[in-house]
Amino acid sequence: FAETNFLAIPVVDDERRMLWAAIGRLSARCQELLRIIAFAPRPDYTAVADALGMPVGSIGPTRGRCLAKLRALLADETGGAWRDAS
Repeated sequence: FAETNFLAIPVVDDERRMLWAAIGRLSARCQELLRIIAFAPRPDYTAVADALGMPVGSIGPTRGRCLAKLRALLADETGGAWRDAS
């Protein structure tokens, strides 16, 4: 049976709130894209492109720019302390 670290739960909740708040400060395009890909382990870029009205070839580069902006926001807000889970 797996042990649960109950002391870590509030930290995870705070990080999750901070993450979604930062996503809310991104451009509408970045918000839409990150919300779509956040819940798909291997998103179908054709479906994502159709949903967002973007060329398939621009999904990856746009995703990269959006994630870079998100990392910068989180780093600024936490004084560089945001953990990089990648």
